[in-house]
Amino acid sequence: MLQTQRMAKGLNKKAHIKQVSYGAPFVWLKQGVEDFIKCPTLALFYGALFTSFTYSYWNFLSNSPTLGDLSAPLLAIVVIIFGPISAMAMYDASKRLSAGENLSLGSILMVIKSAFKANGSCPSLFLSVILIVLAIIWMVFTPLIYAVLNTDTFVNQSQTIIEAILADISNFNNPLFLIVYGIFTIAIAWISFMISWFSFPMVLDQDVDPFTAANASIRTALANKIVMLIWVPIVGVIVLAGLLTPYFIGMVVAVPILAHATWHAYKSMIGKIE
Repeated sequence: MLQTQRMAKGLNKKAHIKQVSYGAPFVWLKQGVEDFIKCPTLALFYGALFTSFTYSYWNFLSNSPTLGDLSAPLLAIVVIIFGPISAMAMYDASKRLSAGENLSLGSILMVIKSAFKANGSCPSLFLSVILIVLAIIWMVFTPLIYAVLNTDTFVNQSQTIIEAILADISNFNNPLFLIVYGIFTIAIAWISFMISWFSFPMVLDQDVDPFTAANASIRTALANKIVMLIWVPIVGVIVLAGLLTPYFIGMVVAVPILAHATWHAYKSMIGKIE
């Protein structure tokens, strides 16, 4: 992968990691709301685009005869994979607001353009590929785990394997499978979160390579475990609340605020690379 000169300078270096108080997540949310209020046009534009895509994808899945049973997990995968990279404009907006810039309507397209041109080799795309690979691992190993741990017949002849798995989950059958699969799913979700939490804001801010950014994001999460355990449920509740509104309309506001808040979380916990 091609690298910019600035990115090359960051190779084999580590970012300074800071520990924050347990109340920091609520400060980030407050700062996210403040940034939303400062540039509502950009925030609502981004929120509307993301929500339109998400709802259209959900509508397609739920009406699909083959993918209908997988609507919820596939939607979650899309949000996890495309949420961080699609929020790059929000990160850049927060960066500009923190520097004292006023974002007018005319500067919105410039913000979106600069967010993706800030790092010439597009490490954000590489990070998205990593998340896609993790999602593929989860999808591939799900039926394999079921096949190994299924205590009954492999698959009822009247069911697909996906229907059989969903039936076991909803009816709490096959407890061994539920435990192992639950641990596996949580592990994949945690790894995905730790990689993506700050790596996307970092490649925008410091123009580092994706490996340095992912390493910094993981080290930050591990150094602030309790804070992470507070932040993740907050994000989950806000996103779920947005998804439960008609046409996912709540996501129009929720997603930009979380994106702005993530930027401030990054700035409060990750310093310059050394």
